[in-house]
Amino acid sequence: MRMKSLQPVFFAIFCFAFSIQAAAQPFEADMSVLSSRTQQHQQAYESFPQPPYLAVYQKGNKKLILLAARHGPQSLPAVQYAFDIYAPQVVLVEREPAEPFGKCSSAEDGYAAALASQQQVPLVRADISLEKQWFFAKEKGFSYEDWQMLWIIREGYGRAREIDQSFTAEEAIATYEKRDHQPAWGALFTEKSLNSYFKKHYKQNFAETDFIKLYQDLMNIYPEKWVAKTPFYRLTQATSLARSQFMLENIAAALNQYDVVFAEMGAGHYLDLVPALQQMLGDPQVLDGEKLPKQTLWRQCNWDGLQEIVLIK
Repeated sequence: MRMKSLQPVFFAIFCFAFSIQAAAQPFEADMSVLSSRTQQHQQAYESFPQPPYLAVYQKGNKKLILLAARHGPQSLPAVQYAFDIYAPQVVLVEREPAEPFGKCSSAEDGYAAALASQQQVPLVRADISLEKQWFFAKEKGFSYEDWQMLWIIREGYGRAREIDQSFTAEEAIATYEKRDHQPAWGALFTEKSLNSYFKKHYKQNFAETDFIKLYQDLMNIYPEKWVAKTPFYRLTQATSLARSQFMLENIAAALNQYDVVFAEMGAGHYLDLVPALQQMLGDPQVLDGEKLPKQTLWRQCNWDGLQEIVLIK
């Protein structure tokens, strides 16, 4: 009789214990549902505004505010809005370990880092190292020339945005050698080999190139046919999914430790993650970056006191 009377108590204890266990179940990065097919990307692309935009996910007391960025100053107001409205407890940025942030006055990763430092919020570099990216590219059959030109074109784009001067092969090689060259990976370009390679694959003279236009063409999610044939585009696509996987792992790890997470990444990476994030968190509230209230930006931004942490090694 006594045992029978205790059954409801045992059942209540069991239910309570099960609810605690369920609540403690961690967020997991399910790589099997990452979107990598063009048709899936096209459908996702058409369902969202033009970047930059914010996708705000909430599940229980956990909130993810994700900026699908258009790389450059256009995304800074959305970063400011996310910090002001949602007060993130941790910040994830698309930036490789040991690599310099973009200028905080014009790049969304740098501006997010500046706000994180100002508000004493820890920051995570949610992109894989250049070394791991290179090894992945090499396994996929890309040459060290392909790899060098990827970063030289990116440097040419950044330079063109800052100063109105031509970018010579000599300057490109010297900059790459100083920042990123690893002799064990292969031979550094000479001026002759760089100009020859660029003429062959991009059909123009390196020193006469409009790098802003070239970069925008190469980074278009749905590019023209000639773009899809270039080593830059093919290499970017080959490494993009590996990078997106690492970003997803960091998002899951951040949600397991913090209640409010802000993450920024290029819109292409976000489209990779849409199915996985939907499975993890449900559907987001999407905020068009062009329709946000006008933001007052921090013009004298800096990274003094920035606290960087590592969630996934």
